[in-house]
Amino acid sequence: MITSSRPRPKVMTGEKVFLSHVFAEDAPLLAQWFADLEFTTLLGQQGRSFTLEQEQQWITESTAAKDSERSFAIVLCANEQLIGTCNLRSIDLLHGTAELGIAIGDKTAWGQGYGREAVRLLVAYGFRYLNLYSIRLWVHGFNERARRAYLAAGFREAGRLRGATLFDGQRYDRILMEITRDDVR
Repeated sequence: MITSSRPRPKVMTGEKVFLSHVFAEDAPLLAQWFADLEFTTLLGQQGRSFTLEQEQQWITESTAAKDSERSFAIVLCANEQLIGTCNLRSIDLLHGTAELGIAIGDKTAWGQGYGREAVRLLVAYGFRYLNLYSIRLWVHGFNERARRAYLAAGFREAGRLRGATLFDGQRYDRILMEITRDDVR
């Protein structure tokens, strides 16, 4: 189990996980996760593997104060173990829209409902604190577990790009999903 050497502030808290800040010292663990081809494939980055330097750069860029993105660490409440990251990006405050991304890098945390809860916390953050109206995300047709988790978190399918993703010689749909403030009232 890898935990941070300093306490993590709880930005948004659920029953199992809380959202916190991503620290520079998280880079080696993120690099380990993002070097795994199975993991990056599920995120739609098939064939890509990322280095420590790339993860350090991502942390620097994603934690810089800017209006268009908010990134968080996903941390277990029980032991403050970092299990993933999530973010809202392409934030458009004028129109109240954003795109959601999530990555549960710790494979032992897969299938436990942590991702679904983190998505719900991030959506609540976007609606409550950023005054967003609509949050969207993209999921690849071969990542059925993620699609089911998004549906369980309240997202609905908004459209499909048929056959837009090629993986292992097979075509899959790229699925657009969304949730609006009206959906969670």
